[in-house]
Amino acid sequence: MIDGINIVELVFQNNLVQSKSEVRRIIKNNGIRINDEIISDEKKIINIDSFVDSSYIKLSVGKKTHLKIIID
Repeated sequence: MIDGINIVELVFQNNLVQSKSEVRRIIKNNGIRINDEIISDEKKIINIDSFVDSSYIKLSVGKKTHLKIIID
């Protein structure tokens, strides 16, 4: 069973930023949202409970970058 993925890894692996330290800086400035909810903890684990209707999550980095992550 998959326990989930760290928010820093999730953003970095989807090529939304250049480095993990950039993800941490954006988190400190309240620039990352999951389903329009601000993520303020860089140790946040995203798991199946984060998915709306058990099918996707909306990941936002800053004001203009949005990604819909679909689970199969």
